[in-house]
Amino acid sequence: MHTVKQKNNRRPKTYLKNILCLVLAAVLFLAGCSSPSSWNKNAASGRTNAQNSEDNSSNSGKLSSDEKSEQDSSNGQSGEDSDSDGQSDEDSSSGGQSSENSDSDGQSSEDSNSEEFSFSQPLALKAPEPAAGENPHILFVGNSHTYTNDLPVIFSEIAGAMGHPADVQEITAGAYTLTQFADETDEVGSVVNQRLTDETWDFVILQENTNDAFSAAEEAMLPAASSLDEKIRAAGGQTGILMTWTPKDGAGIMDREYVQSILAQNAIAVSERLDSLLIPGGVGFMRCLEQYPQIELWDEDGMHPSLEGSYLAGCIAYAVIFRESPAGCSYTAELNAETAAQLQEVAAGFLAE
Repeated sequence: MHTVKQKNNRRPKTYLKNILCLVLAAVLFLAGCSSPSSWNKNAASGRTNAQNSEDNSSNSGKLSSDEKSEQDSSNGQSGEDSDSDGQSDEDSSSGGQSSENSDSDGQSSEDSNSEEFSFSQPLALKAPEPAAGENPHILFVGNSHTYTNDLPVIFSEIAGAMGHPADVQEITAGAYTLTQFADETDEVGSVVNQRLTDETWDFVILQENTNDAFSAAEEAMLPAASSLDEKIRAAGGQTGILMTWTPKDGAGIMDREYVQSILAQNAIAVSERLDSLLIPGGVGFMRCLEQYPQIELWDEDGMHPSLEGSYLAGCIAYAVIFRESPAGCSYTAELNAETAAQLQEVAAGFLAE
């Protein structure tokens, strides 16, 4: 079912990859990760007819955690399965290594890269070119990380409260990857293609499935994002890559710092290759954990964002697109004023870099 609303930094060793593939598929459901990508990294909302169909079938258009799990296993498993299957050759080649060799020689480049990545390091975020004008036309494309708590609506409300009303729409489908969104033969992909072909946009924000963002950034995420980017540019818009967040407890033996490091580096690399905007939601989560550990950023399932997490992502998106601090925003998404102010402050920190 789809909605269209138009830890101890422990590094996985090579000989454990086969086990990780099985563990992570079970742990991550929708936003599952298989193994790190082999990529050597560099450094008020509109609705479409397709959304109305979704709303009619699900009433609220939102899923409980149990329903999400069922949906994810039916809609999103194929991509995860293919990722797991694709590890066989690598696993067989690494299976004969001794633990000593794995310790000394078997670490991937991502292991060292993730250790070097600091969530507090300055991010040179690209500014919109041109800058956001009056009442910009903005489209969010993503899965349940986007539609949980209705991130596009939160973003729209923040922008409106800050004096920048925007026409914000969304196309979302549970467990979807950018590869599916870019596929014109796919049910939802065809809707994305039609919207990008028939309408003009100022900004289109792309959110990748965590599995592909983690384990297939070069092989899947980049080609799909590039294909969509071409259509977005042809539609007069600028592409934004929404970096999502690690599961709260990481994945299997990989702690959340490691998982988020890979997600961050891959999102940065894709945005650099496309020369697109980057909305560093996942880095924002990690900075918030450091500054305000009392704020719960994850929902009860430990994968999707809490309202606080979605509000933080909305504030970061606002800061990137409008190049303006969200500090002092009167819209708090019904969070208490102190918590909202702290989340606004975290988002504003990206503008000082």
